[in-house]
Amino acid sequence: MEVFVARQPILTVENDVYGYELLYRNSEENRFVPMDGSQATSEVLMNSFFTIGLDRLSENKPCFINFTEDLLLEKVPEYFNPDQLFVEILEHVSFSMDIIKVCRELKEKGYRIALDDIINIDQPSLFELLPYVHILKVDIRSVTDENRKKIIQLAEEYDLRLLAEKVETNEEHQRCVAEGFSLFQGFYFSKPVIVKGLDIPFFSSTYFQMIKELSLSEDEINIEKMTGLLEQDIGLTYKLLRLINSSQRRTKVPIRSIKQAVVLLGPESLKKWLYVLSIEQTSTIRTPQSQLVIKTSLVRAKMCEQIAVRIRAKEKSDGYFLTGFLSLVDVMVQRPVNEVIESLPLDEGIKQCMQGCKNAYRKVLDLAIRMEKADFEGLESILKNDHLSFTEVFEIYGQAIAWTEKLYQDHFKVKVKG
Repeated sequence: MEVFVARQPILTVENDVYGYELLYRNSEENRFVPMDGSQATSEVLMNSFFTIGLDRLSENKPCFINFTEDLLLEKVPEYFNPDQLFVEILEHVSFSMDIIKVCRELKEKGYRIALDDIINIDQPSLFELLPYVHILKVDIRSVTDENRKKIIQLAEEYDLRLLAEKVETNEEHQRCVAEGFSLFQGFYFSKPVIVKGLDIPFFSSTYFQMIKELSLSEDEINIEKMTGLLEQDIGLTYKLLRLINSSQRRTKVPIRSIKQAVVLLGPESLKKWLYVLSIEQTSTIRTPQSQLVIKTSLVRAKMCEQIAVRIRAKEKSDGYFLTGFLSLVDVMVQRPVNEVIESLPLDEGIKQCMQGCKNAYRKVLDLAIRMEKADFEGLESILKNDHLSFTEVFEIYGQAIAWTEKLYQDHFKVKVKG
């Protein structure tokens, strides 16, 4: 399923790129389609951080993203790395005490805040918020000259940067520079440019089962059950791994299993992540081809896990499961495998395996692939030194297929479109 995000550069006085504003789009047509603000932001977050990736979207420069009042109160920005994110507060957000408290906490945690579309400063509560703000984005085409002067003076008093929005001519740009604006955005520099990527859909039933499990008290949440649910859904697992790489919980400890990723994030972070997904809305598997790739990944995962158990690598069987599970992720997202694995916090051995390097993970994965392709000659050459027989491999393969089919029949029963 294709997803789209538009980006518009924000430039400095020297015309260097300071960052990008990321904007919602639902197709390659470069215009905003009216929709609920929280859903638009959630889709931008998911598509930018988890599907397309900030390396492609912004060359890892700060991303300016609009947040609605609901998303701010739910503290959704806190899940993302403060170095990568500028929290834009929309003009219609009320500057209530609750919002001011959220902004204070965001600043204390290293987040930067921009107030969007400023055209007047008449709200008394605005002054309560300003100590936690870094940038005022001024709509230069809508602000009056009188209010413009007041905003410039206010920025000087509070030591805030001024960003001129909707700059369309050289004359407007030069005037803003003379007035002390240091950041600029508008059609004069660039129209929004659409970047697209390919998403891996996830199963609604897995998602809702995870919601149900996380609704329990923290003492009652079953980590093994959460892990088992994710092991059934490569779409959610891929997003989970990308989330770890994009969040404050980014880790230098390589991920060797899905269970390790679940424990690292913890229940509260998982709840917040699923909240964003709930607004974005759940997806369905849309084509027979995508179903086939996902089913093949599940079969490979189960095969690799069980082969690892048979060859006495049980302590690493979770890692082998993850290896098989992710072995076709480059096909799913239609991006080079090297690019994909760089965006995931995986164990080095699993990364090397996915790149085709010979190691223990690769050996087991190759065995599963040769069985999948009925390459019995190649299978025999691998089995010689592993104390495994054809019979055992056939048995494992049959069990993996049965496990995958039961998974679909019991839980997913999706309707295929087109």
